[in-house]
Amino acid sequence: MKKRLAVIVIALIMLVSAVLADDFKDTYVQLLKSNKDEELYQHLADWEQADPHNPELYIAYFNYYYNLSREERVLVISPSQIDQVNPEGTFFRLNDPDDPDKLVGYLYSEIVYNEEKIGLALNYLNEGLKRYPARLDMHLGKIHILGLVSRHEAQKDALLEVLNISTGIDNQWLFQDGAGLEDAYNFMIENIQGRIGQYFYLEDERKNDYISEICQRMIDLYPDCVYAYNNLGSLYYYEGNYGEAIKYFKLAVEHNPFDTIVINNIAHLAKITGDQETALEYYKKLQEYGNDTERELATEQIGKLEEE
Repeated sequence: MKKRLAVIVIALIMLVSAVLADDFKDTYVQLLKSNKDEELYQHLADWEQADPHNPELYIAYFNYYYNLSREERVLVISPSQIDQVNPEGTFFRLNDPDDPDKLVGYLYSEIVYNEEKIGLALNYLNEGLKRYPARLDMHLGKIHILGLVSRHEAQKDALLEVLNISTGIDNQWLFQDGAGLEDAYNFMIENIQGRIGQYFYLEDERKNDYISEICQRMIDLYPDCVYAYNNLGSLYYYEGNYGEAIKYFKLAVEHNPFDTIVINNIAHLAKITGDQETALEYYKKLQEYGNDTERELATEQIGKLEEE
């Protein structure tokens, strides 16, 4: 059983004249939602003839092929197969009709992607980015899709490209409708940090390399970015390299002495490595600068350390 689901990944706001833009947008969205693929493709061809280099046209083609690539796969699986399928799928219990409390299997549903059509979608977005490299919405759409189809190395490269471009345009990113993006630097960094956070949980043997490369580039280009130091400290912590971990946590706190996440990381690492003096110092800082939950944690840990 297969079913295509229509999803608009990047919002479409046309950049041609107001009346023409509304006509294109309304028609495009209606055709996309109704899965009228042949009519939609003809509409895109007409749009391309009228305004071939409109950045929103590249996004429209991207969405068109992305939606063609999405298929819903439904399977009936046994209880023993539950650990062999994607946990992000949807599960429905199947019970024995003669014994409602007895589990006999699951109805499992997941979204899968046609690689050829994903490739066409990305080709259009890449072409758009060649012409309009300052469109952060396009970059984020590309990064999102690369993650969905598990092209993690390509996604890492796309994140590095965003960092490189940002320094070249002085962080003056554009977004929907080509409008300037308010607080663009922080918006970009928060999105990159969100992706790095996901890498910590990837089932990919190269995930640590991805994290390290992105964070080192962040430090090279934006040396005041606390996220990068804290990420590297966390990476070394999980690898058991506590010496490198504390080094990067200390670098992070040098750039922001009031970052309570970093302060807590230093306190915790000092505690487990037997550095009671540093642990007390940083738990007291957490007690001073933290929120209610962090202060409660700090007070508890200080009490335990002082009893030792």
